[in-house]
Formats: sequence, structure tokens, C-alpha cells
Amino acid sequence: MEITNVKTMTGLSVAEAAAKLDEQLPAEAYTAVPGGADLTDIDPNYMRKVLNEVFGLCGFGWGYEYDPVNMETRNETRKTQSGTREVVVAALKHLRFWYKVTDGKETSACTVDASGGSDNSSASYAMKGAITNAIGNAASNIGFQESVYLGHRSHKTVKAPQAQKAPAATAQKAAALAPAAAKSAPAARQPAPAKARPTSTPAPTPAPAAGADDEIEEIENEPPADLSVEDFIIPLGQRKGQKLADQQLTTIQWYADQMTTGGDAQKEALKKAAQAIIAVKSNGHKPQSTAA
Repeated sequence: MEITNVKTMTGLSVAEAAAKLDEQLPAEAYTAVPGGADLTDIDPNYMRKVLNEVFGLCGFGWGYEYDPVNMETRNETRKTQSGTREVVVAALKHLRFWYKVTDGKETSACTVDASGGSDNSSASYAMKGAITNAIGNAASNIGFQESVYLGHRSHKTVKAPQAQKAPAATAQKAAALAPAAAKSAPAARQPAPAKARPTSTPAPTPAPAAGADDEIEEIENEPPADLSVEDFIIPLGQRKGQKLADQQLTTIQWYADQMTTGGDAQKEALKKAAQAIIAVKSNGHKPQSTAA
């Protein structure tokens, strides 16, 4: 088999496959690793999508296999801000990733060996995460998102498109502001018809609505009264624009207990929303600090 004639099962040459594997993904595919020293995480769903496009459907153009005896699990008790939690740690000691190429006459399967690990409160999700992690390790060896691993691309350098739909909470906020602005700004007086206006006296100029801007600005600093904390959108930081309730519990706990606000209105609103969510997730009982 000559390398110059080799193509994937979808007809891509080696050079085309390499370019496709490292092609920049949509902005939402890149997120910061929590507590990961500014590292970037890549959504594994996009990884599978790219592998299907480059090699063909999983099981036909690419795939993986492992012996169940190589999957190990153990239970751990870990400390949290509010006490402890039980997690299942899964470690997959060996997985074989494969993909097929052809020169039009014969087809060969190329293999890459890898391992992976994950933890979760559910054993099944921990094992699923270990498999995904191992596939990701193997895929990185054939060039998947190589620019990220080389430090040339990250969640910071890949920006979302400028024109994007406002989050639902923002739309609700705008709707709440509209009546307030209309209420604070009186309707402009209509000028009298030209024939009724004295020629020697200029038409009166409608006075600006006093205090309208101040009232709107004050309303903008507060979320709508009927907006649930479950819909609260993070207003700043690397998770700006994301729904607070969708974050990991450890992240919400950090916002609630450890984030310093310094008098900043947005930070204070974020901290209060996080505390409210923690209270709900704790069956109405907010966790108390064990510190003296």
C-alpha cells in the first residue's frame, strides 16, 4: 500500500484527514477545565462527530475495543466545602482505538493504544467517562485538535460570533425594562398645527423626561423580580453567558462560599444566586461551614 494513494473510508487523503482533525470547532466546543490551571477542555461529542466525518461511521471507518478486565473501579470519600461526598473512580488500563484506510485495492486497520480515567457519583457514568477519556487520548495521537495541545488554540482564543441571540434571562430582563421606561418617560406633546401657531412665538420644545435614564439604570442593576435563580445567567468571568444552574455543584459552591465581591453589584448578584441554588439542592437547608 503506497502512502500517496491512501485515503480514509470517506475518501480523504492523509493530508486532508490531518487538516480536518485539527480544524477549529465551534466556540461552544471549548470550555475551561475547572481548577485546571487555565487548561482547555474539548467537548467529546464534537470529537466523535469529527471522527465520523474523517473516517466514516463508528464501527465502519473507526472504532475501539477493550477487555472488561481492564476496567477497574473503586469508591472514594472526598471532602467538599459542605462536608464529604462519595464518588466512583473508574480507570481503563487499556483501550485499542482503530481506524481504516484504503488505497483502492486493499483496506488496512491502523491501531492506537491508550488508557483513560474518570470519576462520578454514578458508577456507569464514571466508566463511560473513562472510555471517552481513553478515546480522546488516542485521537490526540493522530492529530485531533493538535493546535489545542500545542497551546495555539484555547477557550480564550476561540470567540463566539458577535451576532448571537441574547440569553433567555437577558430577553426577560429587557421585557421587564420596557414597561418601566415607558412609565417613567411621559409621552411627547404633539406640536400644534402650523395654522394655529402664532407667527411671532416659536413652537414649544417638549421637555426631556426627567430622571428616566436614572430609573432605567437602577432597574438594570437588579434582576426581574419574577426571574428564578434557576435561569440566572453568569454575568462575568470565563463562564460569562452560561446558566449558573447548569454548572457543576463544586463550581456553584465556590461562587456561593469563596468568591469575593468587593462591593461589585454583578458579583454580589452571582453570589446570592449561587447561595440560593445551593440551598435548594440541599433540600432547603443551606450547608453550614465547619470552620470554628
